[in-house]
Amino acid sequence: MKHILFEKFIKKNLASKNLGRQIWGAVWKIWWLLALLIVVLLTPHLLSHWHYCDDIVQEILHSHWYKLTCVSLVVLIAILVCLTLTNIFNLRKQENGITWCQISILIFMVLWIIGFLMIFDIKEDSRYYVAICIVGTLLGWIFQDKIKGAAAFVHLRLHHLLNIDDWIQVPSYNVDGEVKRVTLTTVTVYNWDTTTSTIPISALHSDHFINCQKMAEGKTYGRRMYMTYIVDTSYFHSLTTEEINYLKQDDVAGKYLPKEELKEGVLNAHLYRIYLFHWLMNNPHVSQQPRMIVRWLEHTDAGLPMQVYAYITDSELTAFEWQQSQITEHIIKSLGWFGLRLYQRPSGYDINDINIKKDGDD
Repeated sequence: MKHILFEKFIKKNLASKNLGRQIWGAVWKIWWLLALLIVVLLTPHLLSHWHYCDDIVQEILHSHWYKLTCVSLVVLIAILVCLTLTNIFNLRKQENGITWCQISILIFMVLWIIGFLMIFDIKEDSRYYVAICIVGTLLGWIFQDKIKGAAAFVHLRLHHLLNIDDWIQVPSYNVDGEVKRVTLTTVTVYNWDTTTSTIPISALHSDHFINCQKMAEGKTYGRRMYMTYIVDTSYFHSLTTEEINYLKQDDVAGKYLPKEELKEGVLNAHLYRIYLFHWLMNNPHVSQQPRMIVRWLEHTDAGLPMQVYAYITDSELTAFEWQQSQITEHIIKSLGWFGLRLYQRPSGYDINDINIKKDGDD
């Protein structure tokens, strides 16, 4: 019963919005370590009550290892408290709390190193100086990834390049999803395919990664549509007067074609490119900024690729895919108005169909 009440006491403090109570709850969560520190601190004083232990007490109090043990326990408690608070701040999306907790861990580590050097009085003329330099070099080499991670964390967080719930893409790690946890060395991402990835934070500093959050929140011009459609060049031809009159109809393409372009002999591919550009300009779901391009790319053995480069203002994934699909469907439909068609590699069915028609003609 007491154990349950103690657990509730800890959880109540950790769940508080008051930072002081959160720290208090985090400290009590590691009560066993706190108890060990108290025992270590009180042991010499308890021994001092026995007169025959005075020499032992003095020896303990002046011992370098006793001092180092006390400092180490204090630093360890502080680091564990910071880690507990980091988990809470990650869940609550308290960005400043996460940053300062992790920076505090770095500070406590530095303080431990300084305390170690001061306790053992290690200077350049010390007999331990060379050994400490060698050990420090080896530790730096062994933990180089951790050191890089710490540097990356400070850079990314202080420049606000990575926050909880940001949508990021890391192609080299096949990561594409929302950031759920950030620590001094790792980033945990919940991918759109419902898997979870944990990658070193240094990868976001040294490798290429994309933060899509501003785009997803609609703080940019929109989400980029970057599609290529291969048009069959065998259907390219100059338009006749009859075909021009057909295109002039408002319910076909007349509303989006400049009158000066509607003349006999114009190439249907040229007129279609102009039509599609003006149609996109008048589409309320397509932004004209920062750029909108409809262009022909280099010819291939399959046909002439037409690229549509535009920004759809509905940047949320479902809405974006819906609008992109509608634009694609309109492109497929409107190609027929201009006597054009997309290239499709012939299938066995197409070949059989051609042979049947030939046999029928014979």
